[in-house]
Amino acid sequence: MKGVGAAFGLFVVLSCAVLHGADGAASGKPNIIVLIGDDLSPREFPSYDTGVWSSTDEEPTDQVKFRAKTPMLDKIAREGIFFDKAWATPICASSRGMLMTGRYATITKWWYNFDYGSWIDENGEVGDIVPLWITSPLGIAHLATAAGYGTFWGGRAGMKDADNLDKFGFGQGVFVPAPQELPPSPLSDFQIVGAGVDEDGNKIFVNKDTGKVEPGARAQRSYTWRPHVLLFNPPNEDEQLVYYPNTEETKAAYGKGTYGPDVDMEVTKQFMETCADEEKPFFLYATSRIGHKAYDFINQQVDTWPPTPKLWFNPNKQKYRKQQSVIMGEAGNYTTKGINKGGVRRHVEYLDYTIWQYVEKCKELGVLDNTVIIFSTDNGTKGYGKDSRNKQRGPHVPMFIYAPGMNMTKQGRSNEFVSFVDIVPTVADLMGVSDLLDGYELHGQSLYPYLFGEAENHTREYNFSYQTRSNGHKQLIRGSHVMKDGGERWYDVSNEKRDLDSYPKITNWEEAPQELRDDRDRLTAVLDTFAVYDTEHDYVPEPEES
Repeated sequence: MKGVGAAFGLFVVLSCAVLHGADGAASGKPNIIVLIGDDLSPREFPSYDTGVWSSTDEEPTDQVKFRAKTPMLDKIAREGIFFDKAWATPICASSRGMLMTGRYATITKWWYNFDYGSWIDENGEVGDIVPLWITSPLGIAHLATAAGYGTFWGGRAGMKDADNLDKFGFGQGVFVPAPQELPPSPLSDFQIVGAGVDEDGNKIFVNKDTGKVEPGARAQRSYTWRPHVLLFNPPNEDEQLVYYPNTEETKAAYGKGTYGPDVDMEVTKQFMETCADEEKPFFLYATSRIGHKAYDFINQQVDTWPPTPKLWFNPNKQKYRKQQSVIMGEAGNYTTKGINKGGVRRHVEYLDYTIWQYVEKCKELGVLDNTVIIFSTDNGTKGYGKDSRNKQRGPHVPMFIYAPGMNMTKQGRSNEFVSFVDIVPTVADLMGVSDLLDGYELHGQSLYPYLFGEAENHTREYNFSYQTRSNGHKQLIRGSHVMKDGGERWYDVSNEKRDLDSYPKITNWEEAPQELRDDRDRLTAVLDTFAVYDTEHDYVPEPEES
């Protein structure tokens, strides 16, 4: 069985595996938390010690006042592991496609934002965005479900298929903001909406809260204050998709001072508690919106990192405290308490607080010693790396892994190559279902032997990525000695730079050392195997077996 038929057939196989599979808790399977921040480069995280980071206006700076404080990630960097050569893609959709499938776009057909392969569905209708569950029916949540895990999808969906969220394999979820393909929350006017075009044909966007035209804005819904939150398969509800607040208690508490990531966390904690009560391991896939620039509805700023609740960290008690957030006023005339002024460093710090909350909840439930936490981001920082073809700025991401009670054999900074596609086979090994991937094509390579075994190195020998723009599809690749970026430029990366960026450009290959030329030839051969964008852009199922 192949093609579309194979996809639907595999769902049946996985359902049988769930019904007849082993009890996850009884087998001691670890809980797994995958947290993905949004639009943040490694240089924003102090553990990488790059000597430079982003200021509030996207410019690079070395001023300490703009540097984030991340005590939880600093601890993880010491006691767990973090990678300085982790790659995704330069933008969100293609990165999420890689992470959820373990495959590059050569298979998923999720090439880039607004560049997806078309397909023909089971009814013969042509679709312009092929779903990941069609091109890659063994997604990360399908594996978790087959392994007997409770599965939860938190944060942003970003999957361009909001009518079929159940096909991705997750049992529950909370999305902040609600997917754009669905109606906005009826309880929040914190949204920018289209209002036709002006006399020159330019789109007009209006702040629904104030009624004012916002030049330079785009359609969006608040993921921060007075957020648009959609619950997926919430307990005690008959509907699959329900807007939050959905109980008398949450309705009474909801208002302008409600912060979206906090709602996300509270719903997530309830899921973790339920799994603990049922003695069932949990798989949490948290794709946070924190880090993404957006419209600031409190201060009416078009493209910024909106303010977050104020935080304090007590180093003696290793404990965060969050001040209560209060927003007063109406229609854009607001005064606040317990809220900072925003900026990229505040978003990094809130992600650190988020990780601390996961760790504390696992402690409370008594499962921290049997939990693996993976933290990364989907692409580089806006204004520096996001959508950039310059060097590795676009696909280069931070990655931390923490498993405090599981005898991880590696600690500290790692120089190994690691890719988003490596997460699926790694998770499959942790869950004990890697046999389900036998005969299933993956581009990822499991980190398990390196992290928890005696393997001296991870098996990945290069980092690969891709990028689409109006002037064509580009492939990016980095090896041990050289790197090719999206501008078709080659760099000498044989010696790592503190800023992870200032690599010398190779201008004369005839004068380059032989080891650089050999690495270039090896990587060029790899690029040739993936150069199918023009010939295999769309999804074409293989014919059914007779």
